[in-house]
Amino acid sequence: MNGWKVRMRMAVAAALFGIGLLSACNHEAGKDLAVGKRTWGQPYHIRAEDIASLIVTDSSGNTGSIVSRDTIGQFLEAIQEATAETAKLGSRPPDMSIALSLKDGREHPLYFWLAHNNDRLFVDLGRSTEYYTLTAEGKRMILHLLDETRKSLNARFYA
Repeated sequence: MNGWKVRMRMAVAAALFGIGLLSACNHEAGKDLAVGKRTWGQPYHIRAEDIASLIVTDSSGNTGSIVSRDTIGQFLEAIQEATAETAKLGSRPPDMSIALSLKDGREHPLYFWLAHNNDRLFVDLGRSTEYYTLTAEGKRMILHLLDETRKSLNARFYA
């Protein structure tokens, strides 16, 4: 009977150790996962070095290209922390799309709703049907990058 108690205690200790180990692994995976939030940067990590250019298309069909390494890095930084949501989007068409033109020849389009005060949304149909909510800082950064790109394009065409 004494041997049975020892084996039972060892089994309980092993189970508690396993639970603790799994809990620690989940904690290391990211705080957002622990609270049930997933960001656009998880689990796929697209790096600025993987992107040849950003192709911006507005709702009127006007297209521009961004090739600056700094701008591409800032854009990725702006969308990395966007959190996944599962609610349905309204029926309004997106304000713009920004395609990540990858160096391997693939394009990864993202569709953005940013025009209105409360809009901070984008979808990535290549990953899921969820939408992502940008942080307020992320929205500000993207709008700033687009404004700078627009000024640069206008300067080239009207100089």
